Amino acid sequence: MSFTKRKAEKRLLQKRKEERERLRSDIEALEAEIRRTETVFNLTTDEYLLESAIYEHNAQKAKMNYLLKLAKEI
Repeated sequence: MSFTKRKAEKRLLQKRKEERERLRSDIEALEAEIRRTETVFNLTTDEYLLESAIYEHNAQKAKMNYLLKLAKEI
């Protein structure tokens, strides 16, 4: 294998590693957001805040599904 080809493979592996790390970080941050939304939902009695928390939680679940799909692909 040529030096150039090995260098290109190393760059590709490094890029994939960085993508996995960024994805892991995004998932962890989203998990924290979901916990905060669940706390708001559990602590509030205002119907508008409850509705807002429900919509926000649904959006977060959709985003998590997307991130998990990406994680499976790499």
